[in-house]
Amino acid sequence: MKIWSPIAAFVAFILIWEAGVRLFEIPVYVLPAPSVIFEEGVAFGFNFVGHAIATLETICLGFAFSLLVAIPLGIAIAIWRPFSDAMFPLIVFAHAIPTIALAPIIVLSLGPGMAARVVVVALISFFPILVSTVAGLRATPRDLLDLAHVAGASSLKSLLTVELPGAVPFLFNGFRIGVTTSVIGGVVGEFVASDQGLGYLVVHSTTNFDVPRALASIVILALISLTLFQSVEWLQRWLFPWSMKGGRT
Repeated sequence: MKIWSPIAAFVAFILIWEAGVRLFEIPVYVLPAPSVIFEEGVAFGFNFVGHAIATLETICLGFAFSLLVAIPLGIAIAIWRPFSDAMFPLIVFAHAIPTIALAPIIVLSLGPGMAARVVVVALISFFPILVSTVAGLRATPRDLLDLAHVAGASSLKSLLTVELPGAVPFLFNGFRIGVTTSVIGGVVGEFVASDQGLGYLVVHSTTNFDVPRALASIVILALISLTLFQSVEWLQRWLFPWSMKGGRT
């Protein structure tokens, strides 16, 4: 039932969309029917593959970079209060600046290459990973920390054996949010400076009033986002199955 309900809802949505476009005779350059989008996707075919690979490369590199920075920084903020008091407000302020507004400046500074796009992805996915890391470590029960201290565990050992394992559900929640926002970052980077990728294809297609191709590219982006989200969930289930237990079914 859990599988068929969303499928039925999606099919109903597509049918309503198709019927509405045909009933009201909406021009294809305004809103194409799903069947037209599908036909364009098939016609463009393997041309999508190169663009999708370019976008995926940017997303994965940017997300990996954000992990390498956000997790250690989150640990430092969680365990070192003076550092947290000094840095966390600055990080929150920096996050309040729209990354899409910074993207042209980043491109101007780093040049219109992969580096600029990776930085844009990392900036967008960085904050949810950081916040989840901090929240997970600070959620460690005081009793467990006291028990580790009584057992003679050092601060590092307590972090590795008590705090980080307990923070795993929080961390993966941040990863799920971060990896989906990485897709947005990849598209923003390609909007600003790229000659390949699905984001570039959306801009190029809409400029030429090829709305079906643009929407076909967006559908592929949505599928990439969903696949990455499910991959993170699968990874958590595989590496830390105990962290998936509990909660409502």
